[in-house]
Amino acid sequence: MSATVADALISLTPTAQWTLGVITDYSTCVWLSPNITQPTQAAVDNEIAVLNSTQPLTDCKNQASKLLYETDWTTIPDVANPLNNPYLLNQDEFFVYRNAVRKLAVNPVANPTWPILPTEKWST
Repeated sequence: MSATVADALISLTPTAQWTLGVITDYSTCVWLSPNITQPTQAAVDNEIAVLNSTQPLTDCKNQASKLLYETDWTTIPDVANPLNNPYLLNQDEFFVYRNAVRKLAVNPVANPTWPILPTEKWST
């Protein structure tokens, strides 16, 4: 999804107030913040380009955060405690998986190769 004029204005002037007749047409902007300098068309166009170039990295980071959240439960010590029944037998596989995902969250790339989520193996 491409960044819009609205995205650029929010990025450039997060506290400013304005309206847009069309979110992709800067000429429809009505500036409502007299104490904040309205960005130029060139500044808005440049910001749109920056946002578009960084979007794949943002998407990678967001997806990595989602995957980590979905597997947070595997880090709870009781999950792999043999005194509990059932318990997770392959917590170490989840540890390796989560480390690979965490690397993508910390150092996002445009076209990530995602690690394969381990299949849960439970004691009987």
